[in-house]
Formats: sequence, structure tokens, C-alpha cells
Amino acid sequence: MTQPRFALKLASAVIASGVSTLIGFTQYAHGESTCGLSEAGRFHEAITAPTEEGSPAYFLRTSEAFIDTCPDRLEIREAHVIAARAAVDLGNAERAAAHYDAAIQAGARLKPSARMDQSVALMLTGNSSRAREARNIAVSDWLAGLDATDAASLSAHKHSGGTIYSVRYTSPKARSGVSALWLAVPAGDGLPAAILIRNAPQQAAWRAIRTGGAPAPLIVAEQLTCRKSTLLGDVTEDMTLDALERGATGDLMAYLKKPDSAEKTPEGEPLAACLGLSRMLHVPGFAETAMLR
Repeated sequence: MTQPRFALKLASAVIASGVSTLIGFTQYAHGESTCGLSEAGRFHEAITAPTEEGSPAYFLRTSEAFIDTCPDRLEIREAHVIAARAAVDLGNAERAAAHYDAAIQAGARLKPSARMDQSVALMLTGNSSRAREARNIAVSDWLAGLDATDAASLSAHKHSGGTIYSVRYTSPKARSGVSALWLAVPAGDGLPAAILIRNAPQQAAWRAIRTGGAPAPLIVAEQLTCRKSTLLGDVTEDMTLDALERGATGDLMAYLKKPDSAEKTPEGEPLAACLGLSRMLHVPGFAETAMLR
């Protein structure tokens, strides 16, 4: 059967995080009498190749069943992450927060996107201090990843409302590369926002269609919040990165005076988690699974 987009994204995340090693890791079987590799293999198959609609409810039900049946297996780390992600898309903040906590307690290392989802879930359950902690860990892990791969030069500037991180990428890709990014993280409660400078081939193509000319390279400034993307304008050759940074810093300082918070959604609708994290927390050559909704 053709899997829906949600199923494909979760299957991809599972494989990337290591659940694909459920089959073949015979060392996990030692000392386990009630739940062995066969149960782990069936769980892996149910997640990566569901025989029914791969909906959030299906992934939550399947993951929780495996957790209940095999609480002592190492694979429950990823099972909790999958269950938490499904709970986010079902609009259940309490259940999502509980599964993220259980995943961490079991030894899972959450990606920045999962940490941001955890932060939103915690905000919506009223746990603001832990929400700030999860948000800050997401940003810290992203910066550490950039630094470890030598993908950018980094600096941080503290302001009264929070911190603005300046990121200048060393080798942006020609088609969709980001050359610079500034990320604002509130000192108190609230969600991050970013302004980035990037190539815009799609906008260039649309412009060429309207004008009847050939597509010309186009670089734009774009502002991203967790729920909105706004093109700020073209970036021309006479604009230096230093001048762009001054403008971006001014706009983000204004944002930090009144940062966005997580908004409640109607019952049964997905939580208002951050969209487009692969761009807000950009890492060259790597697309974070932000689970766009």
C-alpha cells in the first residue's frame, strides 16, 4: 500500500535514529525471557511498513503496545520518541511530554526538532521552566552540530530580551544555500525566531515568468517564526553582511520584546509546534525532519 506522508516521515526518522538495527543486534536478546528479537522485529516492521493507514493514532497505539510488552528492551527509547511525535500530531500535550520524558530517561538523545516539540508540549502543559530548558537544549545542540562540522562561524550577543546568535555559513550550496542566519532566543518564556539570507531559485523562476525574461540569481532575506515565514526583500550586491546583520539584529530585538508563545489548538488538532525547523535551525546538507503540519 502507499504509505501516507506521516508514515513515511516516521519511518525515515526511525531508520535514521537506529531502530532499523532492531533486527540483527543479537546482543539485545541475552538475558531477556519474555520479550526478544521477534517482538522487536515485529515492532520494527509495523512502524516501517504498516499494513493499515499510518496515522498518528496508529503509530501511538503501536508504539505504546510495544512499550507495554517490552519495557526492558533498549528499543523503547525510539518507541517513546515515535509515540511522543504521534501524540504531538494528535494534539495531546500531556501524553507527548510524558513520552519525551520517558525517552530521555531510557537514554534517547533527542534531535533539535524533537526537543522543540518537547518544549511546545511542556509550554502547553504549563511547565514553563522545563519548556525553556528543552528549547535551550535544542538551540545548544544545533550550535554544537554546526561547530563540530565546521559549517559556520558563530557568535552570540546578549540583549535585555534574550540572545541573538549570529551564524555565517562557510560554504552555502548554490541552489538553496543559506549564507547567514540570525536566531533570537528569548531570555524568558517564548519561542525562537530567525532571519536568514538565502538563495531563492523558486522566487527567481516566478519572477522570470512574470517579466518574460530568463531567470536571474536571486538572494532574499526571510524572517521565520515557528508558525510563519515572511520574505523581507531582495538582497543586492551593495548590501554587506555586516549591514544585513545590523538590520536583522534590530528586527529580532523588537521580536524579543514580545516573543511568540505556543498557542492552543482545537481538541484533536495537532499541537502548534514549530514549522520549518530545518530552515530555522539550518545545517548545510542536512534536512531535519520538522514534521511540517
